Amino acid sequence: MKPADRPRKTQIEDLKVGMFVQMPGNWTQHSFVRSNFMIKNSDQISKIAKSGFSEVIVNPLKSQIRPEFNKRPKYDPPVKTGHMAEVDLGPPLMPSGFHDFLFDSTVAPKRKASHLYEVCLHVMDKVLKDPNVGNIKQFKEGVSDIVDLLLSDQETATQLFQLTSRDHYTFTHSINVGVMSILLTKALYGESTPHDMRELSAAYFLHDLGKAKISDELLYSTEKYTESERKVMEAHPMDGYELLEEAKLLSVESKIILSQHHEREDGSGYPQGLQGEQIHIYSRICATADVFDALTSRRLFKPSLPLYDALVLMKFDKGLHLNKEVFSAFVQLFKYENSKTAFKS
Repeated sequence: MKPADRPRKTQIEDLKVGMFVQMPGNWTQHSFVRSNFMIKNSDQISKIAKSGFSEVIVNPLKSQIRPEFNKRPKYDPPVKTGHMAEVDLGPPLMPSGFHDFLFDSTVAPKRKASHLYEVCLHVMDKVLKDPNVGNIKQFKEGVSDIVDLLLSDQETATQLFQLTSRDHYTFTHSINVGVMSILLTKALYGESTPHDMRELSAAYFLHDLGKAKISDELLYSTEKYTESERKVMEAHPMDGYELLEEAKLLSVESKIILSQHHEREDGSGYPQGLQGEQIHIYSRICATADVFDALTSRRLFKPSLPLYDALVLMKFDKGLHLNKEVFSAFVQLFKYENSKTAFKS
């Protein structure tokens, strides 16, 4: 094979319609059905860019146009003149002694879960009100302890699951969805998930981060949205993705949770109208927890549904369009809470 015919890594900005590309990683790291495909339009290039990769592999022999390699001038990195400036983390988010308390075997699971939930509410309130790099970085680090506890202590995890309260506050909803998504990921994959659970869990908690850009007046409005207001609300998944992109703290698949958690299996979701296998499994997990908490939470404009009624609606209402496999695993979580409310899927 001639050197010019060999597959090459190519910068995203150099991609063109007609190139045959291979996406990095596996299917869980991007939103395309296949990892190898021909670029047919500019929208696909934009979609590749939004996946978070800086480069992909282009195969010249399978491309319809001839890629122009080695046209980019050589990049000379700047000479470092000292240590890079560290991010100012600001005041600590997590309370002193939080780690020791979580893993103190003398503390009863119920008390531990209650304290953990209150800490999460306090921290999430701060992060959503001021989603700066320092707060997001500290939150990501604090989530590590929470994830380790939920994966190793089933009794405390069950107690925490029971505490997912039902009200309209965005930060409370974020905690509920985060906890349920972590436990659902554990139920589906155990310890076998190929990705960092700490990274994924931070994204689950931060799935509504983009709502930080929405005014309280609109966020808590009891009136029907106008068309322009609806567009503002439906922009929050990509707004959240972009906030994490700017912070440069979480992995690609973690950021995709934020951008895809309102996508639906039939393509009726937003913001991209993805469907089926185009939606990442972690986004499907988050979407399931998100819908359940929305149905069972007390809102300013609607009463909450009882647990059983919410599960029935999620199973049979075709308008929700959730993934069946993920929903089935979600239902099984409730057998730990109360066997009488277990729902046969």
